[in-house]
Amino acid sequence: MGLSSTAFILFRTDCKDLRENGYTTSGVYPIYPYGIDLSPINAYCEMTTMGGGWAVIQKRVDGSLDFYKNWEAYKIGFGTPEQNVWIGNDVIHQLTKGNNSSLYVSITFWNGTSLYELYENFAISDETEKYKLFLAGTAEGTLGDSMLNTGDPTRDLSGMYFSTPDRDNDRLSGGSCAAHFKGGWWFNKCYRAFLNGPAYIYWPWYPAVEYGTSVRGTLMMIRRH
Repeated sequence: MGLSSTAFILFRTDCKDLRENGYTTSGVYPIYPYGIDLSPINAYCEMTTMGGGWAVIQKRVDGSLDFYKNWEAYKIGFGTPEQNVWIGNDVIHQLTKGNNSSLYVSITFWNGTSLYELYENFAISDETEKYKLFLAGTAEGTLGDSMLNTGDPTRDLSGMYFSTPDRDNDRLSGGSCAAHFKGGWWFNKCYRAFLNGPAYIYWPWYPAVEYGTSVRGTLMMIRRH
């Protein structure tokens, strides 16, 4: 099923809701995470990976969009859903506030191969709590866990606040991870996983993707349990 039944689509709260109601084609759909009385947001719904129903919250297909942006930009989102995008921290919070969503991360290399990691539980708090990151449960895949249990408590990201170059909320004393690495993220002191750097070359996922490695694309998707 494609996009022809617009009236039917209008009342779907997320991509899983669409998938469960017969929408099997990946693409941009209007979803209503804030309820039917408020305006929808356009989200790219991935309908094939692991059963589909995933909402893309971050995607980079090339280096044309600069992710070195301020707090407000990350709050409301930027880019275009089918290309390079950050869907917005407010939307991510709204879609995950029940603490019952999974996170799927993938990195694609220039030779066409991809690695992925699936986190069982993912959520972020609202702006008053600085979009604090919550990760729990299992982490499995081919990338390796570089966010939840990294083996270095100063690099684990669960419980970290979101930081941007103009809002330093990390745990690094005497410096700003977001300003130094030029992108918004949930930094600790600073990270082993960071997908929003310039052309994503600063250790985007250590140790699976080593320092200085240029990758073709990155993807972050969420789905309700």
